[in-house]
Amino acid sequence: MARHPTELMQPNIGMDWFRQIAEHNLRQGRASLEELLGFTRKVVDDFGNQASAICEHSMSLSEETLSNAFDYGAKLVRVREPQELPQVQIDLVSRQAQSIADHTKELNQKLMKAAEELASSAAESTRRQSKAA
Repeated sequence: MARHPTELMQPNIGMDWFRQIAEHNLRQGRASLEELLGFTRKVVDDFGNQASAICEHSMSLSEETLSNAFDYGAKLVRVREPQELPQVQIDLVSRQAQSIADHTKELNQKLMKAAEELASSAAESTRRQSKAA
């Protein structure tokens, strides 16, 4: 590299200096873009995993809801006294509320874990970028 501005006046030294800077900038740019692409790929994968988790929990909740509805129907058929009806309904609503609460809590935990992993990945990517610079 040139140590003094007058050295840039010499044709080969000036061109070498610009070439070195250009090569360095190209390497940094390439590394940055590769890091960005890797990060983007991870975000897309994580989003796909989150969407899959949401679908899985939705299906599981639907199955439980249907099961609860059939259980409710079976209990309704066995009701002998009108006073039993409110208790059967309370049982159904309680089971449904508990099921929804459990599924929501589990889904929330999975989404939070995925968000933390994504944030950690972004921080690591930023650290590598600043280290490369």
